[in-house]
Amino acid sequence: MDDSLLKSIAGKYGTPLYVYDGDLVLERCRQFKNAFKGFPVKVKFCYAVKANTSLAILKLIQNQGFGADVVSAGELDAALNAGFKPSDIIYTSNSKSDEDIKAAVKAKINITIDNAAEIEAVEKAGGRKVAFRVNPDVDAKTHPKVSTALSGSKFGLHFTNDIAFNAVKKAVQAGLQPVGIHCHIGSNIKDATAFTEAAGKMMDFAVRLKKELDIKLDFIDFGGGLGVQYKDEIAFTPEQFAGAYKSAVAEGVKKLGYAPEAWFEPGRFIVAEAGIVLAKVNNVKETPAKKFVNVDCGFNVLVRPAMYDAYHKVGVVGKNGEQETYDIAGYLCESGDILAKDRALPKVVKGDLIKIQNAGAYGFSMASNYNSQPLPAEVLVKGGKAHLIRKRQTIKDLYERQLTHSDL
Repeated sequence: MDDSLLKSIAGKYGTPLYVYDGDLVLERCRQFKNAFKGFPVKVKFCYAVKANTSLAILKLIQNQGFGADVVSAGELDAALNAGFKPSDIIYTSNSKSDEDIKAAVKAKINITIDNAAEIEAVEKAGGRKVAFRVNPDVDAKTHPKVSTALSGSKFGLHFTNDIAFNAVKKAVQAGLQPVGIHCHIGSNIKDATAFTEAAGKMMDFAVRLKKELDIKLDFIDFGGGLGVQYKDEIAFTPEQFAGAYKSAVAEGVKKLGYAPEAWFEPGRFIVAEAGIVLAKVNNVKETPAKKFVNVDCGFNVLVRPAMYDAYHKVGVVGKNGEQETYDIAGYLCESGDILAKDRALPKVVKGDLIKIQNAGAYGFSMASNYNSQPLPAEVLVKGGKAHLIRKRQTIKDLYERQLTHSDL
């Protein structure tokens, strides 16, 4: 999206603002699907809804033939509203309430067991077919806060001490039908060896289930985690991602004697690079240590820099030329509300428009009302035309569901 279009959109819809390139979302879907041509088994793609839950984005992805990976009753409702078929939805939360499980069973979606204690709840809710999220104990070599398959992780049934195997066995004894196994080793991964290691362990577990429990699975869900380029990293391509699994799956199928579907859950790769945050410069502040560009958003709008020390490229819309070094400071009353540090930018003045790139994944979906700041609007650009897909929250909206009592 060129700067003139961004400036026009900001002028119409205000700031802070999320802007998405819908055509790029579609292109990323096509790239991911094409990377798996010639894969040794049938493949299904389930978009990780948590990356970006906006209904318009979900609809674009659903139209490309994707399923959905959801982690809450709210995400399940969003996926169903966007048109995803129940048979193409998998629910993978590590901590499900009885109400969550009832909603999943009622919707007739695929549900994963993350804890043997969930087996009874699924049975009571009338569920019969289940999958199992396992923990293969693989170091994804990514940020610790998004690494989900280490031995100390809260996610999945560990292979260690036969925890996963015994859970499957317990489910069979309870009259449930195991139809799949699932793992997800982490997010924003750029090391193919971690994917290959996890794939081998998953296939070996499927072999054991067949040999010892006579279970033939409908699918093996290998999760997602394909990393994208935020700074100057070498981009990890979907072809490399598919290649990391190809041999392990082919060899595993030979041992199995049958071919379960392979499911994958791309999220960040589909939407990250399509999103931009636009923020207006309130003022520029010079201190003895550095210059700050104070903008009209903070980590309530984009939390990744504060939460993960994440790097996002920034620019000044419509400006080039001689550069100065700035920190981009948010408007929240927190010392950690710095969106970008030590960035060389054209001279910034009040009223300029700052663009924060690669914000399409885990941006708006992690936004909050901290400091009583309303949530921003969202705009989707497709075919050069801008569409408002989420209205800006107002201050009045912040109190809509609150109650006051005269006798307090």
